Amino acid sequence: MRYSPADLECDVIAPVGDHRASVIWLHGMGQDSHTVASVAQDLDLANAGVRSICPRAPEQSASVMTGVPVRAWMDQHVLALDEVDLDTLAATEAKVRRIVAAEAARVGASRVAIAGFSQGATMALITGLRYPETLSGLVLYAPLPVPGVDLPATRSQANAHVPIWIGHGRFDWVVPMVVGEQVRDVLAAWGHPVSWNLCRSGHEPFVGAPKRLRGFLDEVLLTGGETR
Repeated sequence: MRYSPADLECDVIAPVGDHRASVIWLHGMGQDSHTVASVAQDLDLANAGVRSICPRAPEQSASVMTGVPVRAWMDQHVLALDEVDLDTLAATEAKVRRIVAAEAARVGASRVAIAGFSQGATMALITGLRYPETLSGLVLYAPLPVPGVDLPATRSQANAHVPIWIGHGRFDWVVPMVVGEQVRDVLAAWGHPVSWNLCRSGHEPFVGAPKRLRGFLDEVLLTGGETR
């Protein structure tokens, strides 16, 4: 099923039975919504009453190989990750925020989580920490740095202590593990409950994490607790 609440086409996996919670899944740069939709399906969230929304990023960042625009949450140079166009970041954040708001209107913000892979993890972090209502949790796999965004000054008090699950592949040579460790340490220093998960994988969306990730989502979405 597809819908477009914020000028972003979304694939939707509907819950079985009552709608109890929602997860918004953000794919990586150069990927498409199906890469994260398959993760939601593997986690069998629908049978737990969880609705999964998988938006497609705009085609707004040039491929290094071909120069053709690929899907990206912000225009970012893949070989120089600190080169980010903040205007495209802000425009896409606004669109993702409208998707979050649409799900919050359905089920309540405290039953909404945002998950993302690589650049999608960065967008999940930025959007989630700056969202004005308290969310249930954030899921970041192979998160990138957040260049040019002053999150300490702009994050919402409502999400100043939102629990965050971080996964990273031990053999990720695209976003090295040390980058994920840096993100982990910064978020922990800010007071977030952080769950750190190393996986036997490379730069692949959520590979090696299903059991631990499902446990986190069950905790923050369905019981209202905090996983540390």
